[in-house]
Amino acid sequence: MAISEQQRQKKLAKKKKKRAVIVKKTPPPPMKKAKLYVNYPIYECLIPKNLFTLGIGELVVTRRIPNGNIAMSCFMLDVFCLGVKDALFTVLSESDYEYRIKDDMLSSAGRGYEEIDQSCAKKLLDDLVSYAQELGFSPHSDYKNAVQIFDNIDTSECPVKYSYGKNGKPFYKNGPYESLAVVGYILDTLTEKCGVDGFKCLIVQKDLSDDDFF
Repeated sequence: MAISEQQRQKKLAKKKKKRAVIVKKTPPPPMKKAKLYVNYPIYECLIPKNLFTLGIGELVVTRRIPNGNIAMSCFMLDVFCLGVKDALFTVLSESDYEYRIKDDMLSSAGRGYEEIDQSCAKKLLDDLVSYAQELGFSPHSDYKNAVQIFDNIDTSECPVKYSYGKNGKPFYKNGPYESLAVVGYILDTLTEKCGVDGFKCLIVQKDLSDDDFF
């Protein structure tokens, strides 16, 4: 006996509902985890040559995967005050890394980059996070994943002693995307932790051509 159009539509609706339940129960694909790549050799670690002059710049840590791709963690560092402002982990082709990521970094404000030892890269990052946390600032939410690219690298092998802040004090300069509320929070936090005279800051007024110095 032929199935009526109404019965056919009911069956289709039932199948569609069943598929929707299956899709809903299927978990989203897992995020890329840096810790899955710690057994591959370090490819290179880079920082801007003028990081401690400008106060801000990227730390890039990479490992080479057997298929030729590059596992990369990148941290935006504010070595004067805020610590790790941004972080990410990704896996990309070697050509993308060499000719897109590195070229973009080198073309940004004409900065040059230098390679540092993996132990120094980890020491620089670990000590900066501790410095910022003492001031009341936590690293970016993606830091927890990205930092796992280091695994158990021994920082005691690094002979460099890094100093944070500027001229012995925390120095805060607001970024172009920080709202007035964020600026106010940072200044309040620094005042609470360091006292009125315990830090320096420069607030750039977005609607003015001049900077306000404090």
